[in-house]
Amino acid sequence: MTSKIVGVTGGMGSGKSVVRQMLQALGVPCLDGDMVAREIHQQPGHPALAEVALAFPHAMTPDGRLSRGSLHRIFALDPAANERLKAILGPYVIGQMTQWAAQQKTPYVAWESALIIEANIPVDRVLLVDASREFQVARVQQRNPYWSVAQIENILALQMDRADRAHHAHDTICNDGSLEDVQRQVETLHRTYLELWGAA
Repeated sequence: MTSKIVGVTGGMGSGKSVVRQMLQALGVPCLDGDMVAREIHQQPGHPALAEVALAFPHAMTPDGRLSRGSLHRIFALDPAANERLKAILGPYVIGQMTQWAAQQKTPYVAWESALIIEANIPVDRVLLVDASREFQVARVQQRNPYWSVAQIENILALQMDRADRAHHAHDTICNDGSLEDVQRQVETLHRTYLELWGAA
């Protein structure tokens, strides 16, 4: 049995990780694309980093890693550099995620990534976690208390518009309410996916 893939996506601070963790608690194998990318960032000698070093030598550490904080200090401030970095890292991240998915034995798995839609990451169904800008900024500030609102807004401005994401999504979870409300939405979609893929 080949597991189907649900891509859990949304803007920064929308609550993607919360939804992924809830799916995982329901027994769904889940993978965080950001964690896969971070592992690559810290692997000196990785072919992806060799490409990054050629394009952005100022973003590298002497031992060949992506420097800590460079995503915030460099790439969040330069849209063109941000797109170039994503273009370099994307194929490597997708390759590792695809290998992982092929090893799973459940009706479906979940991938979490803010770039599911933008990078055209191959999934069977797109699950959008949506939240208002106010909620996004507040959640990001809670995680990163040293970031200013202006810095957060700059990063959010680099991401796909909410309406565009909604247009490409198969399913949407609204995360402007309580965790209990999100849990109910996740459980409903979980049942739907099991029914859809023959494991009700």
